[in-house]
Amino acid sequence: MAINTLRALAHWFVPLVVLFCTLSATLAARAGTLAKADLDKIFAPALVVGEQNAGLPVRPLFAREGARLQLRGYVFESIDFEPVRGYAGKPINMLVAIDPAGRFLDVRVLDHHEPLFRSAAGTALLSEFAHQYKGLTVNHSIEIFGPKSPGSRDETSARLHGVAAGTVTVKAMDLSIMESAMSVARAHLDAAETGVSKLVAQGSAPGRSARRVERHTAMSWSELVDKRLVQSIRLTRGQIEQSFAGTRAAGSDKLAASAPNDAAIEFQVALVSIPQIGRNLLDPAGWRQLSANLRRASQALLVTEQGPLTGMAYESQRAQAAVPFVLRQGGRELGLRLMAYDKGLSVPGYPQELKAHFLLIDSATPLDAAAPFDLSFRLTRRYGQFSGQVAQADFPLRYQLPDAARWMASSYESPWVANWRQRSVEIGILCLGLAVLTVALARQKWLSATQGRLQGFRVGYLLFTLGFIGWYAQGQLTIVNMTASLESLAAGRDLGFLLADPITVILWGFVAVTLLVWGRGTFCGWLCPFGALQELISLVAQRVGFRPRRLRTALDAQLKWVKYAVLATVMLTVFAAPPLAESAVEVEPFKTAISSYFQRDWPYVAWALVCLALGVMVYRGYCRYICPLGAALAATDVLRRWAWIPRREQCGTPCQSCRHRCEYQAIAPAGKVDYSECFQCLDCVGIHQDVERCLPLIQQRRDGQRVIKLAREAAT
Repeated sequence: MAINTLRALAHWFVPLVVLFCTLSATLAARAGTLAKADLDKIFAPALVVGEQNAGLPVRPLFAREGARLQLRGYVFESIDFEPVRGYAGKPINMLVAIDPAGRFLDVRVLDHHEPLFRSAAGTALLSEFAHQYKGLTVNHSIEIFGPKSPGSRDETSARLHGVAAGTVTVKAMDLSIMESAMSVARAHLDAAETGVSKLVAQGSAPGRSARRVERHTAMSWSELVDKRLVQSIRLTRGQIEQSFAGTRAAGSDKLAASAPNDAAIEFQVALVSIPQIGRNLLDPAGWRQLSANLRRASQALLVTEQGPLTGMAYESQRAQAAVPFVLRQGGRELGLRLMAYDKGLSVPGYPQELKAHFLLIDSATPLDAAAPFDLSFRLTRRYGQFSGQVAQADFPLRYQLPDAARWMASSYESPWVANWRQRSVEIGILCLGLAVLTVALARQKWLSATQGRLQGFRVGYLLFTLGFIGWYAQGQLTIVNMTASLESLAAGRDLGFLLADPITVILWGFVAVTLLVWGRGTFCGWLCPFGALQELISLVAQRVGFRPRRLRTALDAQLKWVKYAVLATVMLTVFAAPPLAESAVEVEPFKTAISSYFQRDWPYVAWALVCLALGVMVYRGYCRYICPLGAALAATDVLRRWAWIPRREQCGTPCQSCRHRCEYQAIAPAGKVDYSECFQCLDCVGIHQDVERCLPLIQQRRDGQRVIKLAREAAT
């Protein structure tokens, strides 16, 4: 009967997963970027939303005072300034409104992809957290405590209550809210007039986890040029004409033949995002505007040009281009976009006598400021009668910041550094636990020498995994870590968001090493909190007389392929249908049972209970047949370098003791261990050296008893 039930479950498994994904998708929070009409609905009738500022995605807020409009603040979306990625590897977008004094008027969650908070109830928890910022200022020092913390605030600091199991999420929200608000404050608020602290005007605030440190000394234009912080390229008429030789655009410059050495155009290039350069070239308001834009870019370049070709009105000489430059570094082209700059330059003659371009390098293709790069001026000429008839020539400038270590004084203390420091005690306990496990597995024969020793250690460590790693330290590894990493890499982003959770990083590092040594079993058998919960529940069930059923070998082998189908489905949705991927990963019950302590909407809780019940019916059934993370780890078995489980020639023929006692059915009839399905419980290692359970050892003992030892007679 149980076998038929399992077959039915396997037959209907895929439809059940699809139905579950659909249910969870209906619970997901749906939010998007707000247009002006949406903002009007939020702030009307108290405030009037103005038009977006030039160069910055910020809208002013006005209050009506009779026939006049009085400025009351600014509203913006955090993703435009500080796209901090949360646990899912995607930015959390919030609506933020601040007044001219830098005080928060409103903070709302617009869009997020955090797996624990996808339902309406989950989003409500995040919205409640965000609402705590109302009335605080960008100068406040913020500390986030547990979800039951009463919270407190004064003029300089605030203690906010967090969200259960959402430490990474709320810290990402905090950083995004505060840093985006400071960016707007730097660009729009006058510290002297509005009372915003000098720390804000300089790009810092007390208690923030990310601080920009800006050190610079005053330099004149000639000093910047002499130290090659500003570098130039001069193109003559002859050089340009020679570059177009052999094209239909050749000969456009009639003066090139008679005056080939005359300057046609000259460029000056400066890595203006470096404080030593930017703060000498830009006025204070300009530096604040640039700093705000750098929240959405990796670096910025200032390119000025002068010469006859600058003001050329003939397209046969120079056709207009939105960005007439190409940036390359390390053999790849980097993304460039223009910044609308409406402030001043501190160097005399700018920008009246020279044309200036402000180029932002996209964060998706970051520029390494310490390494050399090539900035090419792309000159386009038109010829013929049709608009599409053009010829192009590139003129590269090789730029390298001299003495980069000296001038790159703009540095950030990354948020993950503070997270690691704050969780140093948990990190120490985890590392100690991993060291104990490493020693135990390295001395597997000693550990499994007696059944009592092995069982005691295993139950104790599973309790440590479930209680400390899972429920306390929130160290449950999940397929979400993999899908988020793939999505980030596909989008050209780095994996820095993973560093926000030190427990997860350390566990993944340990698992990566042990995959090479012992295979999948170290994580699945010892370090997975949900796996530990399944096994402990199964042990309790066995104590009360409910033993799991052992499936026939053929059916077990077929069901083990299901988890690979689940993994393939999840990975396919990551690239083919990203919104569906957020629902597909919910096939894992880890977030419900471990991360949120079963405090989620009923479909998630019901699915987690079904998976746990399956583990009672069939020993760790979810891990063996469904888990996509287990499938991903099992697929790496080709990387394992050692067959660490001891075997004898008699294993399989005639001895079948290990195979019949293996709860995971990971031993073939021939005696070979399938390491991709082995959970490293060490039971077979204990049997291998037990003279009461290992058939070859039993036979050796019996044969030894039949032998009559003869003593050699001493010679006389």
